[in-house]
Amino acid sequence: MDTSEHETLPHAERFAAAWDEFFSAVRRARGRAAQEAQPGTLTLAQFQLLAAFEGESELSVGAVAEAGGVAPPTATRMLAKLERDGIVERSRCEDDRRSTTVRLTVEGRRLLKRKRALISAKQRTIYESLNAAERRQAEAILHRLAAAVEHL
Repeated sequence: MDTSEHETLPHAERFAAAWDEFFSAVRRARGRAAQEAQPGTLTLAQFQLLAAFEGESELSVGAVAEAGGVAPPTATRMLAKLERDGIVERSRCEDDRRSTTVRLTVEGRRLLKRKRALISAKQRTIYESLNAAERRQAEAILHRLAAAVEHL
């Protein structure tokens, strides 16, 4: 191992430990959010699936799945439950009877807006816990990490 590799190893190990710590905290937070979910509210997974509708009136199941980061069969199962709960409406596409389109109901839009507000409040709490320099740094790093993860 040459000198430059040796010098970066501790930093790489510290980065890996920080990475693991951060994502463990995220998983625990998701678990707490799931336990705190109340009847008549969206779970975080449902919110992530339905967030694609912000600014959209109707989407295909495939588009919803892609935006939600899940496979189409998973989206179909989730949408079936959401339809039973009166949050979405599904219908066959007029042009292609094999395709299904989805739209939020009035109740679905209300729940999506409510969940967005709750998430925004939590983000605001984290934001306010940082000083001005940390806020700028966190924003830049989060953008860079998101781009890096997208290209893995």
